[in-house]
Amino acid sequence: MIRFLIRTAITALGVLLVAYLGLIQIKGFASGSEITQSAFIIAFLFALILGIVNAIIKPVVQILAFPITVLTLGLFAIIVNIGMFYLAAAFVSEVRLGDSLLITGLAAIIVAFFSSVAGSVTKRAAR
Repeated sequence: MIRFLIRTAITALGVLLVAYLGLIQIKGFASGSEITQSAFIIAFLFALILGIVNAIIKPVVQILAFPITVLTLGLFAIIVNIGMFYLAAAFVSEVRLGDSLLITGLAAIIVAFFSSVAGSVTKRAAR
């Protein structure tokens, strides 16, 4: 349980970085301003919802999208990742994604990198 909370907190830091860069908007947190406790709580909630969406819905979508992922040599996996990002944002009303698919894609890739680093850090700590 502690590893899950640490992983979610590290992912929330990635969400805050993306909001700090102005790629997404968090209610009560402006781009370039200092991080408040409420902004971290909203980012943590978003990271939690994103983790649940990635654990439950993303595998089903990946299986269904496997043929087109093979045809595009794996590039469609990025579109699936962006879709999961949009889905998680739909559940958290305090998070507003960018107007452009490219900006949201960049935000999703940065948060996915933080999530990946968090997974490897918590996996190493378990050994």
